[in-house]
Amino acid sequence: MSSTKILSQLLKNIQILYVEDELETRDIIVEVLSAFTNNIKVAENGKEALEIYSQGGIQLIITDIEMPVMDGIEFIEKVREDDILIPIIMLTAYTSTEYLLKTVNLNIQSYIVKPINYTKLKSTLYSVVEYLNQTSNIYVHINNELSYDKSKGILIENKTKEITLNKKEKTLMDLLVDSKNSLVTYSQIEHSVWFDYDEVMTDTALRTVIKNLRKKSSIKFIENVSGLGYKLSE
Repeated sequence: MSSTKILSQLLKNIQILYVEDELETRDIIVEVLSAFTNNIKVAENGKEALEIYSQGGIQLIITDIEMPVMDGIEFIEKVREDDILIPIIMLTAYTSTEYLLKTVNLNIQSYIVKPINYTKLKSTLYSVVEYLNQTSNIYVHINNELSYDKSKGILIENKTKEITLNKKEKTLMDLLVDSKNSLVTYSQIEHSVWFDYDEVMTDTALRTVIKNLRKKSSIKFIENVSGLGYKLSE
C-alpha cells in the first residue's frame, strides 16, 4: 500500500471526468475534487460525458446515475465497450439491490451514496489511485533503467532523471505502453497520434517523432519492426 503522501501526489495528476446534471451538487463536488486535483473535466449528462471521454486522456470517471439525455448506466455501458479497466465511481441516491443490480456487470470500483461524505470520497479516490498505480496505468515499467509516468507524460531514467515529452510524443508513448507486449502498426500510430491534429502521417513525419523521442533518453526503448511498425524494447 502506497503512503498517503504518494497517493496524494499521484491524484493531483489524474485526469478525472465528473458527470452530474444537478447544478448545486455539481458545484459542491467540483469544489471538493479541486482540493485533490486540478485535472477535472465536467459533463452535465452521459451524452456530453461520452463526447469528452472519446477525446482521450480520462483516467477516472465519477458519475451520477439518474440524468437526462443519457443516464449514467447507459454512459458507462458505452465506456465499457471501449475500456473494461478504467476505474469508475458511481454516485447514487439509490441503495436498493434491485436498482444496483443494473450495474453489476459494469466493473464499478466503488459506489458512494448521496449526500456525499468528504471522508468517504477521499478514501475512495485514494483507493482508486492505488488501483491505477498497481495496474501500471500511471507508472509503466519499461525496463530496469526506464519507466514512464503516463499521467504526466514523463520518462524517468534510472529513477532520478525526468524527461518531459511534447504532446505528440506523449500520445505515441501512451500508445506504445498500452500495447507494451505487442507491435503497434503504422496505421494504429497514424490513427492515434496524427488523428487529433487532422494531419496525414508521412514516413518522414513519423521517423522525426521517433528520432526525437529516442534522442531524449540514452536508454534504448523503442524498436522498429521493419515494414510493420514499432514496439517497446524490453
